[in-house]
Amino acid sequence: MKQFIVLCSTIILGITIYNMIMGPGSDSVMNTVSEVWLQGIQVRTNTP
Repeated sequence: MKQFIVLCSTIILGITIYNMIMGPGSDSVMNTVSEVWLQGIQVRTNTP
């Protein structure tokens, strides 16, 4: 029974972490990194 509880909690934790990283919202890590990346490109292209 303990192994089943650990398995379920591990799966739920994995799904939660995946949603934080690759989630569809603007709060996801992937979206934030892409915004920072685009801002860095804009800064480099606008300065001589």
